[in-house]
Amino acid sequence: MVFDSPKIVLQANGFNEFNPMQKKCIEKGFQKSLVVSAPTASGKTIIAELFAIETILNEGKKVIYTCPLRALASEHYKDFKKKYSKQGSSEKIRFALSTGDLDSSSSYLKSFDLIMTTYEKLASLLRHKSEWLNSVGCIIIDEMHELDSDRGVVLEIALTQLRMLNPKIKVLGLSATIPNSKELANWINAELIESNYRPTKLKEGVHFESIAEYNDKTIEEGEIEKIIEKNLSEKKQVLVFLSSRKKAEGYAKKIVSITKKFLDEKEEIQLNESSKKILNALESPTTQCTSLAECLKLGSAFHHAGLVSEQREEVEESFKKGKTKVLCSTTTLSAGINTPADVVIIPSLYRFEKYGMELISVREYKQCAGRSGRPKFSSEGKSIVLANSLSQKETYLEKFVNGNVEQVLSKLGIIPILRTHILALISTGYIKDLKSTELFFEKTLYSFQLQEMSELLHNVVEIIKELKEYGFVEMIGENFYSTKIGKRVSDLFLDPFSAHELISALKTKKTFTSFSYLYAWVNCTEFSPPLNAPRQLSPLIMEELAQRLEEIPFLQEKVLFDHNSNEKIFSTMMLLEWIKEKKEEELFNEFSLAPGTLFGKNKIVEWLAYSTIELSKVIGEERHLIPVEKLSRRIKYGVKEELLLLVELKGVGRIRARKLFNASIKTPNQIKNNIEKVELILGKKVAQELTKQLKIKKED
Repeated sequence: MVFDSPKIVLQANGFNEFNPMQKKCIEKGFQKSLVVSAPTASGKTIIAELFAIETILNEGKKVIYTCPLRALASEHYKDFKKKYSKQGSSEKIRFALSTGDLDSSSSYLKSFDLIMTTYEKLASLLRHKSEWLNSVGCIIIDEMHELDSDRGVVLEIALTQLRMLNPKIKVLGLSATIPNSKELANWINAELIESNYRPTKLKEGVHFESIAEYNDKTIEEGEIEKIIEKNLSEKKQVLVFLSSRKKAEGYAKKIVSITKKFLDEKEEIQLNESSKKILNALESPTTQCTSLAECLKLGSAFHHAGLVSEQREEVEESFKKGKTKVLCSTTTLSAGINTPADVVIIPSLYRFEKYGMELISVREYKQCAGRSGRPKFSSEGKSIVLANSLSQKETYLEKFVNGNVEQVLSKLGIIPILRTHILALISTGYIKDLKSTELFFEKTLYSFQLQEMSELLHNVVEIIKELKEYGFVEMIGENFYSTKIGKRVSDLFLDPFSAHELISALKTKKTFTSFSYLYAWVNCTEFSPPLNAPRQLSPLIMEELAQRLEEIPFLQEKVLFDHNSNEKIFSTMMLLEWIKEKKEEELFNEFSLAPGTLFGKNKIVEWLAYSTIELSKVIGEERHLIPVEKLSRRIKYGVKEELLLLVELKGVGRIRARKLFNASIKTPNQIKNNIEKVELILGKKVAQELTKQLKIKKED
């Protein structure tokens, strides 16, 4: 039976017909590789659906959909599953989301047809030589322009590997409009579709001295808050991109005086419910939680990486459904999940980087601006950049509004990035001597763009020498192989430099304290950047360093001459306070932390702890296994060791566990024997949940 893929996709989306860009793609067919370069909100995801349905139903092969962010992979997974579970062919399409565990071949995925991953998870699957990769007929790359971002090398290497492993695989690359899209298409032997089509017209403008001047020669008068108010009165939504978390929070608080005017009674009830969810996302709400909850009640919200995932999802959902009128976000949202608005406002095109304030890229600006215009609800989108001088206005108009985005250029030549991938390529057998190394890298985008391999090959040879010194690679004649420990380092997705430092510490330091392990993990490049240490706390940090020097598992000279030593000590102090059960609000204030940052860093430390256990097994340092395993769990929950049995019960966090422990209820068994007492301490609802978990039978 031959399935009509376009018809299935039209029905799933409730469309009568495809848009002009999509029709151009359909005319090319689904049998060859394709790169689609088109604006944000032009409907590129529909092309992914067409390729996926065709490959799965008519070719009987698997499809991998890979993108830069977990949140984006999750959103596409939910969207695809929702749409195609209604089709008559749903029993033949099995969906999977795989973005976690990087130390796994995820063999269970062989039972699924469409697999959503991140770039890193795709690279991990290749490192673990997952057998089912041979049955993949199509790889869909979302945000292909990310090839020149920090994580672009992961994608470039993975795509090169996958094409070598499976030369007949189709590649569908979805990209924002870029000037060298033809070059990307040629690299992967693909057809190219370029389109300027957008379902909604986009007006881009610059606001200066109470006038917004747009690129269609129209103007809009009024201070920016008045313009926001005018658009809200027309039942439009506004997305404000700010340069920092602090500014995003500040503007969200400021704008509530306007947003609250435009809420109806039903929306007020719904926002109150959302506000409660925001407060309950953490066991003990922080000042940030309270601020966000109060803003949300009044129709405004902020969004940044400092929020925990439940809060980000609630904010996103509230904005998508039109309940939140103004969303204030850092620019990270521009490359993330689908949150279109009628109006986008960008107060500044500068962002603080390592060496001070710098202009963002034109591409990042275009991604932000491209969020304006909701295809199903509005015929036009507007983006407004704020200028504070006439010269800045002219710069913004020339460089950003009317300018061209930058070319996508490979970052493969950067040595610290290359180091990790060289070890992976050796451990998986893709390169085994200089000839195979040259053949592999000739297939990369880096080689395709530069047509010059000598410098790259020189760097590769130097890196292999370094890996040999680390004991991760060995030479036999002209061939090189990964050692047992080298293979494990690669499988764990660790930077070889981090792994070398960690292994050296585990071998040489005889006595480890919690501080020793925590500092060793903070020292890894995976933890980077460490927390910013306030200058006024420098004397306190130096005192801590002097007192703890013997506990640090590295040479004292190395620590004392490390220009990041203050930040590393400060980060280690924070983690230590966390596992000593310092109250979250105090911890956040003392270390200038947001909840999302803490939990993000904790996830990294948990992974490094797991890696430490795995490396310790290989190098014969089993003495680390038990203390690291306990410390990892303490990091996960933020508790002293005595609470570990309690916090692993669902619904019992660090605060509730401490209350139980202080009441002499120290184990799950003691909970079973004292359920009435537990009810008095934690409340009836929590006690009932624990009753179910522990399967306590009530006596008649």
